[in-house]
Amino acid sequence: MKYFAEHQNFFRAILLAVAVVFVGLAALNFHRYASAVTDENLFVTSPAQLYLAYDIAGKLDAHTAEELAEAGKPAPPDSIKAGDLLLKVNGEGFETAAAAQAYLAALPETAEVELEVFRPLTRSELVWRAPKSALPDSFIVPLPQSVYVIDVVQGGASDRAGLQRGDLILRINRQNFNDAFAADRIMRRAQGDRAIAYDIMRGSRFFTLHVHLAKLGANIAVPISFACGLIFMGVALLVGLQRPQLHAARLVALMLLAFSFPTMVLHQTQFTFDPVAIGIRLVLVTCLLFGVALLYHSTLYFPKEHPELIAKRWPIFTPYLLAGFWYVLQIILTVYIGGFNNGIPFFCGLVTLGLYGLFMFVRYRKQRPPEYRKLDRVLKWTSLVAAVLAFFMSATIADGPASASPRTGFIGLPLALIPLAYLYTIAHYRLLDLSLRVGRSIQYTISSWLLGALLTAAFLFLLLKLPQLPFEFPNVRMTGTYLEVIDEPLPAERREPLEKIALIALAFGMLYAFRTMNRGGQMFLARKFYRTNYDYRRAVNELAEVMATKLGMVDLAKGLAQKLAEHIQLKRAGVLFFRDQKDACCMEGHGFVRDEWKKFCFAVDQQIIQVLQKFRSESRFSIDYLPNDMKAEFERQGFAHLFPIRFKEKLVGALLIGEKLSEATFHADDLNYLAAVSKQASLAIENAFLYEELAEQERMKHELAIARRIQLASLPQKTPRIEGLEIAGVSIPALEVGGDYFDYLNGAYAASTLAQGPAAAVKPDQITVIVGDVSGKGTSAALYMSKVQGIMRSLHDFGLSPRELFVRANHLLRQAMERTSFVTTIGACFEPQSRRMRLARAGHLPLFYYSAKTGAVEKITPKGLGMGLDDEKIFAAELEEKKLTYDHGDVFLFVTDGITEAQNGKGAEFGEDQVSEILSCQSASSAEKIRDHIIAAVKSFAQNTHQHDDLTVVVVKAK
Repeated sequence: MKYFAEHQNFFRAILLAVAVVFVGLAALNFHRYASAVTDENLFVTSPAQLYLAYDIAGKLDAHTAEELAEAGKPAPPDSIKAGDLLLKVNGEGFETAAAAQAYLAALPETAEVELEVFRPLTRSELVWRAPKSALPDSFIVPLPQSVYVIDVVQGGASDRAGLQRGDLILRINRQNFNDAFAADRIMRRAQGDRAIAYDIMRGSRFFTLHVHLAKLGANIAVPISFACGLIFMGVALLVGLQRPQLHAARLVALMLLAFSFPTMVLHQTQFTFDPVAIGIRLVLVTCLLFGVALLYHSTLYFPKEHPELIAKRWPIFTPYLLAGFWYVLQIILTVYIGGFNNGIPFFCGLVTLGLYGLFMFVRYRKQRPPEYRKLDRVLKWTSLVAAVLAFFMSATIADGPASASPRTGFIGLPLALIPLAYLYTIAHYRLLDLSLRVGRSIQYTISSWLLGALLTAAFLFLLLKLPQLPFEFPNVRMTGTYLEVIDEPLPAERREPLEKIALIALAFGMLYAFRTMNRGGQMFLARKFYRTNYDYRRAVNELAEVMATKLGMVDLAKGLAQKLAEHIQLKRAGVLFFRDQKDACCMEGHGFVRDEWKKFCFAVDQQIIQVLQKFRSESRFSIDYLPNDMKAEFERQGFAHLFPIRFKEKLVGALLIGEKLSEATFHADDLNYLAAVSKQASLAIENAFLYEELAEQERMKHELAIARRIQLASLPQKTPRIEGLEIAGVSIPALEVGGDYFDYLNGAYAASTLAQGPAAAVKPDQITVIVGDVSGKGTSAALYMSKVQGIMRSLHDFGLSPRELFVRANHLLRQAMERTSFVTTIGACFEPQSRRMRLARAGHLPLFYYSAKTGAVEKITPKGLGMGLDDEKIFAAELEEKKLTYDHGDVFLFVTDGITEAQNGKGAEFGEDQVSEILSCQSASSAEKIRDHIIAAVKSFAQNTHQHDDLTVVVVKAK
């Protein structure tokens, strides 16, 4: 067997060659018996050639009566009957009638004679006792060698000719024979004449019956046994040709192949001596004996290997030695003694092998592991059930050792369960590295065909039974104006038309009933195997509803995948959305494990985009047209088709379609529907992109609104209360958030809300006003503004002057800001008690100072660079701090460039001069009114033009 493992094709060739030989021999036997027209009776060789010519009064032997009672058979009520065959007289057998008569004549007249007879009608041996004086002269008559009929097919050719069970056939077509085999040969040779003459003895009567054979005939059991044998052979070839490299597979294949031939020729009724019959018998004996040996050998390797038994070696060779011994003995007996009729060595071999198998089962059953018992359970019980059924069927059908019924072929039906059990075990437990699975499409076809066949057979059976139904019609007649029902039966001439009408009506009713049953059954199978047709109109409407209501990309993709899988009944479906024809921004699948689907999408999304962009004219792709590596991945995931989704020639998505649940092929309607869905989905996907953009914008707008509230809340919400000063400030961002800021440090308000440093550094009687402007606008400027504000507040807790505050802040900002950004700021520390002010300016607009004494507005511009531009040494060297004294009525105005650079519709700027003029004109007003007047003037100047920069104004007026 190791040789076959290395030369697998050689094993395949041997397996196929043996299968061809088996099929050829079985086909010859099939042709011989399937189409042969027989006399449709069975006979066996008569046990004696002497018969009793008269009825004889006698008494049944007590021992015989006891045996009949134990067997549950009634004792015959009559005595010895004419036609009984004489077996023995007083326990002695005689070959001739003269010898028997001479023996009886020598007995005394008062002697009681024991007669052992065989009664053909009941196929029973009976022992009778009768006085010699009751025996008539010459009551024993010799017969030629005969056969007696054991069965007659009801309605068959012999039954039509009048042949009965128990009849003795003396000659066939005037030819004598030696036994039932010779009689069968004569009968078969006579089939060409379509008529057979049987010389019959029935009781004491002799006569001839002419059996006329039918023109055509067939034995149904013949194709059944042949088909069952083909099941054995089919499973054997499947296993052997697919896995010849496995030792277990080779043994299972050879074993099933060996049993296939005996199953195919089960219907052979009589063994004749023509070359074909001899060859069939020889192959039959070989297959059965060595097939059992192969069975035992295969159990050592299948369904699980037994290393401990294999290592002993003797469990492998013993069954082959037993089979070989009895096989050689059968051949010797056949050649030197005569014929295949004596099958004693063959049956002894089967019995010996059976005992060996029983010994191995009992001896080693406890050593089998639980896993083996689990794998072997179906095989064990199926084989046991098949063997029991086959035994009972053979006991019921077969009528004797020398003859078999034409119905013997039906025994193949339970035997066919054995290869099917092997097939199930291999498929269910994935043994022999075979993945055997019948597709749903094939299952549906077989189930649908079987349902139709069963209903058709049932309909035809009932249709044939209809004429046997008793019809009782009331005898109704009209007499004048009266309708009468009388007791007299209907006359035949009136009953026959009514019966025909009733039969026709019942036939049509049955046809309608079976048609309804078939339709219901087919609908059930269609639902069971996912073959129900979907409604295109409903499917389109549902998809339209999904596309109309699912605005988000994820919801839309999920809805599309789910509805497609539901409508076409798919195992798997996937939807991909592509943003800018570059990346898969949305990936949703149906019928996948989540991680498996994501992994697949990340592996192939770029390849899908490249393929779909390359073949722009295609509306559908079969995976067969994909690159090999991509095709293999799609096949592994169970996808069959790929539908691109385009919007105005732009690739926006793709539909990935898997196999149907029914495993049927896609029809043109399915593909057209999917193509229509891909076109319809393009607009929905584009809308989903827009919806996502709008949603993102709304989200950003909402977040910016929150940021605006947070930023405005971070600015001073209350005006500090400082003795001798009146303060008012405001900051209006150009966008949701801005880069301007102002803050009040120290003071009563600051001391209560912002004090974080040492208590001595907080000076409630002083106030430091900070106004700043971060380069740029929007979110980035707002973030930097928050950082600057935090730094300023933290550093000022240490009681720093404006210059020192800016120097330290610049050091920190240089490390935190990008080189392209900077901050301009101006800060003034007011000391109301001494009416002094210290001022520092880091690149910001000048401080507008209105002097009440002079009535003029002065722009104070100490030197300084914007923070974040240069390192601290250069910044500190350039930064100047001025000290001023002020009087009652003086006004200090801090603004950002959003005020001075505000533009109107003609592009003109508001300018610093207008700021100075407004400050001069409104100097008598309160700080709050000065602030509001400046803001109002700027907005009036800009009219309806968009505010392009942040507006910040802080007014400090001395009181």
